[in-house]
Amino acid sequence: MKLSAVVQLIDGFSQAPAVGIEPRFLLDGKPCHPYAKPQAFFAFTELAEGKHRLTAIAPPFFPQDVALDVPLALPLADAIVPCRLDPGPLYPYPAGTTIVRGLVRATATNESVAGVGVEASYDNWRGEKRHAVTRTSDYGRYDGRYALALVGRLAPETDVTLTFSKTGYAGATAQIRVTTATTQFVDIEIR
Repeated sequence: MKLSAVVQLIDGFSQAPAVGIEPRFLLDGKPCHPYAKPQAFFAFTELAEGKHRLTAIAPPFFPQDVALDVPLALPLADAIVPCRLDPGPLYPYPAGTTIVRGLVRATATNESVAGVGVEASYDNWRGEKRHAVTRTSDYGRYDGRYALALVGRLAPETDVTLTFSKTGYAGATAQIRVTTATTQFVDIEIR
């Protein structure tokens, strides 16, 4: 067997290897079955030379695409392709995380809207500007839902500006105040 590519899945919240999940992979849009290795490494063998697009599907994360170039660059340590997985709305954030969760619906139809960009702007405890981003889900019954962690040390109460945007819709904003280490729910309609 000829090793063609090595990918490591990285948890976008903890920045650690995404262990304990059972991902599926699409290579150029077709299912493929790499060899699973410890620490969320996946080895791909016998791939045709050239450029490939790999999609990692690993709930509770959003699907993520990465580019693969075959053959491998040497040394092998330089050839490992990191695949950073962004947490979806079902991600099990650890206790003590400050989280904003909610649902985005279209005003005209009252239907949930998938793929809406959600951005939080806030200051940390020192008054330094911070941003966090995610998008709404397209997981069927979870369409339109989002979960956004406000990272970094925060003041006991923090003012947050939420911005919601999607092509074809007018943007929306919400001003909220969150208490550290709690979950706050913010549903919104976009036009």
